[in-house]
Amino acid sequence: MASVRAEVTENQEGSTKISRAIIPQVVISCTCFVAGTSYGMSAGHSAVLLPHLQSENSSLVIDENTGSWIASVYAIASPVGCLLGGLAMDLWGRRNVNMFGNIGMVIGWLLITFADSVAMLISGRIIEGFSRSILATCITVFVDELADPKFRGFIVCSMFTCVSVGIMAISCLGAFVNWRTASALAALPSIINLVSLYFVSESPTWFVRKNRVQEAESALKWLWGPGNEVQAKKELHDLISRLRPREQHSRRIAKTVRNFFKPSILKPFFIIHLFNVLQTFCGLGILTYYTVDILSKTRKAGTEILDDYSTTVLLSAVRVLSVLISSFLMLKAGRRTISIISGVLSSASALCLGIILSLNNMEYGSPMSPKLEANITFLSALIYAGSMSFGFFALPSIMIGETQPSHVRGFACGYIYTMNDLLLGSVVKMYPWMSNNLQIHGIFLFFGISCVVCTIFVYLFLPETQGLTLQQIEDYFRQPNVMWVTRDKYENDEKGQKIDMHVNRIRHRNTKTLVI
Repeated sequence: MASVRAEVTENQEGSTKISRAIIPQVVISCTCFVAGTSYGMSAGHSAVLLPHLQSENSSLVIDENTGSWIASVYAIASPVGCLLGGLAMDLWGRRNVNMFGNIGMVIGWLLITFADSVAMLISGRIIEGFSRSILATCITVFVDELADPKFRGFIVCSMFTCVSVGIMAISCLGAFVNWRTASALAALPSIINLVSLYFVSESPTWFVRKNRVQEAESALKWLWGPGNEVQAKKELHDLISRLRPREQHSRRIAKTVRNFFKPSILKPFFIIHLFNVLQTFCGLGILTYYTVDILSKTRKAGTEILDDYSTTVLLSAVRVLSVLISSFLMLKAGRRTISIISGVLSSASALCLGIILSLNNMEYGSPMSPKLEANITFLSALIYAGSMSFGFFALPSIMIGETQPSHVRGFACGYIYTMNDLLLGSVVKMYPWMSNNLQIHGIFLFFGISCVVCTIFVYLFLPETQGLTLQQIEDYFRQPNVMWVTRDKYENDEKGQKIDMHVNRIRHRNTKTLVI
């Protein structure tokens, strides 16, 4: 019975700390990991789908403009799913909406698998994008409300690794099977996720908000496991006590709107919003959607080492390794450190690619030998994909929830996610124009310059949130400074004391308090 009972540990003071049952946490984790894999396979699908469709022996041939629509409608449909998914999960429950999203993913994959026209193919991509955004919105709430606090960080970080695993999986399928078979096999994670959700309880938080107290108690008993009914009832009481005043506060819409324009709310909103916007122009989204096409153009510039599909699989493997390393470092290293390392490496590698391809494009050619040029270009491409995935891939999404104040977090996160998807869809749609006018060397120079700008922005403005509670992060944004680099000294208006921002702990009335 040890595996199904709550885990008991002792802290440094010798008191007993009881954690939730292990088996429910494993089921929740597996559900989230499969959802991340499904997300990655759908996001990376166009990168291997478009080259197949543009080949001469394809059963469904498309032109470049149609290909850009197939790639971009996926992202353009996502904001609708974000907005409707957020509303639906409050009305019908997190579990039910997650199951609905997986059903939509399966329908989208099947439409693509059996598509006999471009319209049917695009319809499948639209349903995929819509359903994927529903899953992305709901699964994060699912983790927050069901996972044990000590496992929550691990699950969130590991989900991003699974997204990269999904991208690598669809790249491997595209390299070895035709696009219809790849699409059919890509539906399997969504089917597995749909089945696994059957064994997961609905969120007790949602039950309490709907005044379904008995069902909330049953859900908490499932989470805590047999023999821990007292802990389950205690958490139920805490949920009821905490959510009732929040529900009353959420009805004060006019006050919430006024509060949104306070500096302490506008500062984190614009900092994280701009971080996400700049990251979009750094090129990882375009590389994900057009991997094979970009590598093909790089190869035609005279830098061939592996064929396009083999390089795509290798790039995906590098991304998985980078996100995996980042996931473990994120538990110890600071967000700023990871972001700056990611920015410096991706800036250098993208600019190196752009310069080498520019030299090769000139009349007199590159001064380097073909072999040396091929090796440097190949290595730069791997470093670019890996370094972008190391920090810029996951951190903007992670820090959206961390930095937004609690009473406007829902609106702020929803708005930023929606605008990010619209911007990504627009950038992906522009890729054919960029390819024809800037050419491949100009595209990488643009990526490199964007990475430089984003890295400078991170250095100047992005706060360090590692190890801080959400309340401590909110307290930081109440201070008068906007730039992180000017945080050294500030005046605490409430207590009339100067607080040194270089240290992590101060003594106040013989009590240690953690500060940014």
